[in-house]
Amino acid sequence: MLLSRFVPFCVAVAITSSFAVLDLPNAQPKVDAAYWNAALDSTWQGLIRRNIEPYSAGKGLIHRPKSESPGDAVSEGVGYGMLVALYADDQASFNKMWDEANSSMWGQCYYNWQMSAEGKIVGMGAASDAEEDVALALIFADKLVSSGKWESYTSKKFGYDYKTHAQKILDCMWSSKQITSNGILAPGAGWGGNEFVNPGYFSPAWYKIFAKFDSNGERWNQVVDKSYEIISKSPGYNNGMVPDWMTPEGGWVGSRGLGYNAYFESRGFYKDAIRILWRVAIDAIWFDEERAKAFLKNSLAFINSKGGPEAANFYQIEKAGELLPAEDKWKEFNNSKDTSTWRYRREHSHLTIGMWATAAMAVGEKADRIAFSEEMGKFYEGRDYFGLAKDESPALEDTLHNEMYFDQFLAWFGTSMMSGAFVNVIDAIDNPKAATVGDSSSLTPALRIAERRFAAAGLKISHLDGVVKMSVPDEARWSVFNLNGHLVAESSGKNFAWNAKEQSGIYVVRAVTRKQVYSRKISVR
Repeated sequence: MLLSRFVPFCVAVAITSSFAVLDLPNAQPKVDAAYWNAALDSTWQGLIRRNIEPYSAGKGLIHRPKSESPGDAVSEGVGYGMLVALYADDQASFNKMWDEANSSMWGQCYYNWQMSAEGKIVGMGAASDAEEDVALALIFADKLVSSGKWESYTSKKFGYDYKTHAQKILDCMWSSKQITSNGILAPGAGWGGNEFVNPGYFSPAWYKIFAKFDSNGERWNQVVDKSYEIISKSPGYNNGMVPDWMTPEGGWVGSRGLGYNAYFESRGFYKDAIRILWRVAIDAIWFDEERAKAFLKNSLAFINSKGGPEAANFYQIEKAGELLPAEDKWKEFNNSKDTSTWRYRREHSHLTIGMWATAAMAVGEKADRIAFSEEMGKFYEGRDYFGLAKDESPALEDTLHNEMYFDQFLAWFGTSMMSGAFVNVIDAIDNPKAATVGDSSSLTPALRIAERRFAAAGLKISHLDGVVKMSVPDEARWSVFNLNGHLVAESSGKNFAWNAKEQSGIYVVRAVTRKQVYSRKISVR
């Protein structure tokens, strides 16, 4: 990551050093890798500041600030959070999240799926996607420990290490009937499976990792095959889509009130379903899985037929090519008319771009990868979150209306696939490969100022009351750039006082004198 070459530092409260994205050289397809790795770094810090630090109950967990139950924590967030912490190379946050989830959410054999903002379990039972995501994160964490990249750690509650708990979760997924006897991933413990499934939970690449890790690994091969068998029966298969919920035979489930995003009678390619693109793309890239590539070629052909990256959105399945309704806002969560929890059903945003982009990364051409990277660039403004600070279009979930949770994670996962950061940790360590440079779009030149390694000796930075104070020994021309390469502040003189009260995110400070050029990356909060 080019930006990580600058010397990190910490100044007071407002300027902090940031964690580097996990650096494991790989030959995966990439586009604008340096640019997006810097964004991944910044947005992870934003998730910490918005979704972890403000909450006293469940401290260390990812919370949902704008859900139907604002401030709650769900097991899905444990899985997502541990995966992101791992790829952000942030073991401290990883351990805190794991410890708190073990303490406050772990039941007899799985994590209960929902905890209130006050710290009470209000949703009993397992969500199988969370269980498999946590298990994978623990397996990869164990590999980082055994390779000397992370330090060994044991759970404060259980007293055992990453590897032991990963095996426990895998055993429990079978014993608690999160997986049926014939290898179908059920959406919960003893709930669904043969009757209905959530195909957005299917993670065949995970199961291939489990098959090699698990002491009873053969059983996972059946889950891989069943997952692809069910996907192939999807009524939207020819367009590379699946419903949010369906029967294993490819039938509709209707209005059963299944899950958080059971919308449009589960006949839409909506928020649950769209994750299949990311989960299957991983299998195509990590394991060259032909069944994954066949499905994703349909996905990419469909979205390109609708206009490419600019058409990334949620779609109907029966009326292929028609978007979901734009104005159905589901105004009443839990019988509340709080308009801050409106959900727009049609959405062209960082979330949908990030998910459709994974198909381009897995089976697309260079032009496809570049086009999706540039489209995602429209929804990242160099701050500590994906999305637009302000947008007038109701079809876009700007930061006033989106959850600042689900959208951030799906954008993070899609972007980490674009940058090549989301790697098979075990393979990258056991079978190291020379890192490929990847493709570059119009976003890459914006980082040229940050790509140069200038000596930073003599550049002093401090902070007081929202003002970043900088100084160098000689008269200088000062410039502050965001990660889009846009100039956000400039001045001249030996000293520069930048009013950063309204700013957040990662910036590059540059001071040019007659004798020397100084440059540093700073993170402003």
